[in-house]
Amino acid sequence: MNDITPQEARARLAHAEAATERRTGDRRVHGRATAAFGLIMGAYLTLSRLGEGTGWQTPLLAAYAGLLVLLTLWQTRATRSWPRRARTICYSGLAGSFLLFMAGVMTFNYREHQRELAGLATAEEPGLLVLAGVLVAVPMVLAGLVVQRGTRA
Repeated sequence: MNDITPQEARARLAHAEAATERRTGDRRVHGRATAAFGLIMGAYLTLSRLGEGTGWQTPLLAAYAGLLVLLTLWQTRATRSWPRRARTICYSGLAGSFLLFMAGVMTFNYREHQRELAGLATAEEPGLLVLAGVLVAVPMVLAGLVVQRGTRA
């Protein structure tokens, strides 16, 4: 019925072990890439606001876009598959980071406009910008940790 030779059993076992190693590697790559995306988004929010009016905005935007493209290329070439539930977790982290990013941009624009109307300096406090960048990164970093650690099925 289901009689297999010892050689076939060893081959099947080797195949299963190789697939497990690949899944572990894929989890690691997707987790690290997700966390890196969040860190890049947070850094961009902070640096773009710090560099306002300095002429660094265009090179910073180009570097931001370039890093995202390079990270995406690395992620897609270094993996063969998406581990179970990893895509949903990564996209949830992205949604959280994106919402915080947009909230930060809108808040800083509003605060700048209010200070401008009051005749005050429009520059934002660097500590607040760093805090905003860290908060933006948190959802994707957490999602990356969850993906890298793996889910229990």
